Amino acid sequence: MKKFLRAHILFPEYLGFAPYFWLIFILPVLSLISAIEGVSKYFWSAIIIFYVKVYRDSFMTTKSFDLRIVIQLVIDMIFAVVFNYIFLFVFTSFLIGSFPLENKRFRRLLWIFYIFLGVSLCRMIYVLLTNDGNVDIFDLLLLILSPALPVLASRSLSEKQRQKQTLESENQRLHLLAKERDRIAQALHDDLGQSFSLLSLKAEVAQKLLKKDPLKAQLQIEQIADEARADLELVRQIVHDLKYETLAQVLYQANEKLSQAKIILIVENDDNVALWKQEVQQVVAAVINEAVTNAIRYSRANIFKVIFKEDGTNYHVVIRDNGIGFAAKQISFGLSGIKQRVTDLGGNTTFTTENGAVIILRLPKRKGGSDDAQNLSS
Repeated sequence: MKKFLRAHILFPEYLGFAPYFWLIFILPVLSLISAIEGVSKYFWSAIIIFYVKVYRDSFMTTKSFDLRIVIQLVIDMIFAVVFNYIFLFVFTSFLIGSFPLENKRFRRLLWIFYIFLGVSLCRMIYVLLTNDGNVDIFDLLLLILSPALPVLASRSLSEKQRQKQTLESENQRLHLLAKERDRIAQALHDDLGQSFSLLSLKAEVAQKLLKKDPLKAQLQIEQIADEARADLELVRQIVHDLKYETLAQVLYQANEKLSQAKIILIVENDDNVALWKQEVQQVVAAVINEAVTNAIRYSRANIFKVIFKEDGTNYHVVIRDNGIGFAAKQISFGLSGIKQRVTDLGGNTTFTTENGAVIILRLPKRKGGSDDAQNLSS
């Protein structure tokens, strides 16, 4: 039920309560429709249900976004002409203002919005003048400003909301990087610190034994040499590991890239990803980088989401955006190579285009991990 509500009923979480607040403007429309008798009541009821569905779905994917806006504007104008109800434009106004759009596209849709609104207002004012002979200036301002202002107000509020979301995401990434730094520092302290202390102690013992028992001193020196070589190999391994990007680093960099493209990054359940196996982190990091590139260059998304989960045998990752899907070359070159790497680790990869580009990964915690599928695409 929760998945159904999130997929078909509820608005995206990043919008907060605002889209539910604007639904109050549907109540007068329902009152107007309830006064109609006959089959027309069901026709207009179906129209308004379709309208609300188009309005809600417009927040979920950028695919056909401009077309959805035009559909809403046509219905807005119809209700303004037939029922003299102009406030249905508030929904389209809020949608255009709150959706993360580049300035050029926003201005284009804003002009289209004002054209439809202007035609509807002219028709309503003409009817008022024809019937009453005059129009109260206050009523006229209310007619004009009520649907016209929300598009600008919601634009400003949405920008602040996105800045807050970006700041919270950045703080979360910095927290992960700090945890990763602490983990490395702890590993250095536990492994190298203890080993160097032991080497120092053995060196002191060997120095004391040089005159008393040269053979034992020689044995100590040989042990020191062996442990020094082992420590050198450990240092090389640590340096080798540091050359690879961790998931914390990749998510931090992805957040910066996506923010510049006005795409909101949402990450779930990433508290323990720093503890995932290194080869798993490397593969997932590569997939995230490819998906970010696709979202910025091709998909035209405004939301990019990464979900981490794990069970007793597998790591699970879902990477999705709400754009138009994958670029053909992205699947042919970038993602196909990564799919092979996932397969080499004993995992599997699924690509779908359900309301955007979706990548689902399953990687075993150990060889021979379970292949049980989990529905993580929500």
